[in-house]
Amino acid sequence: MFAIDTIFENAHVQTMDPKHPYATAIGVHHGKIVAIDDELEGVSAKERVDLQGKYVCPGFNDVHLHFSLLGANLNQVDLRKQTISTMDELYAKVESACIQASEGQWVLGWGFDQFSLGAFPDIARLDQISHGHPMLILHLSNHAAVINSEAFRRAGYEHPEDIEDTDLVIREKGRITGLVKDKFCFMVTGVANRVSEEILLHQLRLAADYTLALGITSFTDGGTGTDPHWEGIGQTPDDVGLFQAAYDRGLIQQRGTLMPYYSSFHDLGELTGDITEGFGLDLGIRTGFEGGMLDIGPAKVILDGAFNSLSAYLSEPYLGHPDNYGVLSWDPEEFKHHVAQLHRQGWRVAVHAIGDRAVNLALDAFEHAQNLYPRKDVRHRLEHCGIADDAMVDRIVRDGVIANPQGSFIKNNGDAYVELLGEERARRAYRMGAFVSRGAIIPGSTDAPCAPVAPMVSIEGMVTRTTAHGFVLGESEKLSVDQALSAYTYGSAYASHKEHVLGSISAGKYADFAVLDHDPHDVPADELHKIGVLQTIINGVTRYSRL
Repeated sequence: MFAIDTIFENAHVQTMDPKHPYATAIGVHHGKIVAIDDELEGVSAKERVDLQGKYVCPGFNDVHLHFSLLGANLNQVDLRKQTISTMDELYAKVESACIQASEGQWVLGWGFDQFSLGAFPDIARLDQISHGHPMLILHLSNHAAVINSEAFRRAGYEHPEDIEDTDLVIREKGRITGLVKDKFCFMVTGVANRVSEEILLHQLRLAADYTLALGITSFTDGGTGTDPHWEGIGQTPDDVGLFQAAYDRGLIQQRGTLMPYYSSFHDLGELTGDITEGFGLDLGIRTGFEGGMLDIGPAKVILDGAFNSLSAYLSEPYLGHPDNYGVLSWDPEEFKHHVAQLHRQGWRVAVHAIGDRAVNLALDAFEHAQNLYPRKDVRHRLEHCGIADDAMVDRIVRDGVIANPQGSFIKNNGDAYVELLGEERARRAYRMGAFVSRGAIIPGSTDAPCAPVAPMVSIEGMVTRTTAHGFVLGESEKLSVDQALSAYTYGSAYASHKEHVLGSISAGKYADFAVLDHDPHDVPADELHKIGVLQTIINGVTRYSRL
């Protein structure tokens, strides 16, 4: 008699399928769900797995994290506010790494926050403790870093005081501070990241193991690759090839979508009689996209910076900084042209736009592209969509654009938003309820390592909207537990054009789900982050377990 592969039973399953919202048993064959509950009556299986009444939901799908960068950070000096509380501790931790490093080796740290430390680290002190090493310390936003004099030299700037762009290389009273932002930060990071293939693959393995234990069964790398000069927000000019090698070696178990970063695109010349400006990418792409485990997603373009680095592009200045409206990374007309190019050639485009002026410019570009070259159901994306008024929300929903705000930012960075934007604007930061109440589908993501990668931390932020100091970033922006869970599962699948194979526990979809130690509905909202993952199951195979 024919037997399917596995029946997972005795479970409390929230399916995210409105036709059958809850179930107790899931039948899996050849990596896909074939039946649930009564449909399994009389069906035999090669294996039956008792889930002991635990809560089960579709696997979490983080549609915007920096997977390779997370792995790199896990291999670097951890300077997050969870691990250090004073500037002296930061300097001591960095100096210890310098002492232990090989001669001439870059010393890299990540995750510092000037608000918790009271200031930015300073180049003079970094020079004192560097022991001759080039040093780069990434800000938690990953849009800024503090580097020392040797790092400037390694990047080709023997005399950094001669650098003219004061928006990207910050001075105080005419003195270089070591603080660099956005494009300059990405460039120096690219110089520092020139390490061996084995180290890069090890870092991908670190990220995979770390996220697997958090119930993440699918992810999107939010900026893959660099140009041939290593400038970009990915790791190398061969990033896609590195991901393929990691999958070939079994180092990554989750489904991955790669979002190529714009600097890795280049002129392809004339493609057809009417496409005279072809634009595309290399990145080491080769044979090996079979099986639904790895694919190419939208093209990633960064339009502005971040709130915490005072570089998100705003219509009104930062509070206490009357002349600072943030940084725009593109000439608006050039940006519109390039978005239209990508749109014409069939790309979905994901624009990093945090400030409200940047969001409007992104929407202008999407509308311009669609007017020139109409396409159906494109689902271009606004990564972050950091601040928006009601008219902008209506425009986003009307245009069918996917807004992708991060719940992970709420507790981690929310108090800084209040300080930098004021209470009124902060209540409109990373809106969620406004989109859902208008019928829009939003995904779940974290932008890790810029914020904690744990889905339940982000889900708590979506539900409570409460900062570390207790300020609520817009009461009406709160989501219910069900809405937040749906965002992290079905919403993420929809944002990725994969709702036909992911996002719910339904027949015909991939058998990817997470088993939690508590039902999120039974836990106080401010304790959702404490919920742990017992098992992570991908293609019906348990890839992580602590049962």
